Amino acid sequence: MTGSAQKLTAQQLEKEKAVFWAIVLDTTILVFFTIAGSLSGSMTAISEIIRFMLLLSIEYVSYVVLKRAHRDKFNEFEYGTGKIERITNLMVAFGLLLSSLYIFSKVISMSDSAPLSTNSLMLTIIAATVNLMANYYFSIAFIRSNQTESSVIISSQIAARIAKTVASVVVLGILMLTLWLPDPKSARIVDLLGSIFLIGYMVVIAYGLIKESLPEILDRTVPEPEHYQILRILTEHFDNYDGFTGYKARRSGKDLFILLNLGFFSQHTLAQIESRLTPLRQALEAELPGSTVTIEPEIMDKH
Repeated sequence: MTGSAQKLTAQQLEKEKAVFWAIVLDTTILVFFTIAGSLSGSMTAISEIIRFMLLLSIEYVSYVVLKRAHRDKFNEFEYGTGKIERITNLMVAFGLLLSSLYIFSKVISMSDSAPLSTNSLMLTIIAATVNLMANYYFSIAFIRSNQTESSVIISSQIAARIAKTVASVVVLGILMLTLWLPDPKSARIVDLLGSIFLIGYMVVIAYGLIKESLPEILDRTVPEPEHYQILRILTEHFDNYDGFTGYKARRSGKDLFILLNLGFFSQHTLAQIESRLTPLRQALEAELPGSTVTIEPEIMDKH
């Protein structure tokens, strides 16, 4: 076990473990689903495969971001790492829109008498059942791992996993109905209607991703009331520092990042400076929920 891994909390390790095994199982299911679904000739299955692939890419990015964030490997980002996920979400959203257009073109050009492979469809149903069970299980696992120490990344995974569970139920029902219908023409019509449902579902997901991610790509200035709060707290803790040369405050998504430049006389040790800064940092983080405070101390000569 590496030194960085030993410093992780039990909650952080639980989150990483949950996302990792979700990715492993999802990837395995996707491989089986892709083979069986492609051979079945079902447009519902093919639509689900495309949706599955695109949303799985978000899981991969989320896992990498989560691990690096837990190990403080994003120090080069001045105002947080949320935009990495948001940009990925936007790319997936546009991918979903393009895929839905492609699937729709295939649906309207396909004859309702096009044959379906019964044996492959049965295998696809098995894959869809396993996928539903996995989505339900990891929805619960993510919710439990997020109870003690909340994470924005895990919260987004919970929302995505619940949405996947709903889609999995519908897809499984459509595939089972398609297999059960004795008339091949009726079975194909149901299959095409199922793919149309998934097209609509992909558009809804894409809209949600764009609506959530687009406003949070760029950093934003904080409103005046929050500036007043910061200045008020600095004034209340005036005795905790010897000089003040300014501050910066920006919002990145829902997070507030505050950078303070404070001066201290040279006779103070680093331990003394840190003990004086702690109450100020705690006050800022308590009165401004979701804030991350960084203080850059500057040594001053006392005249």
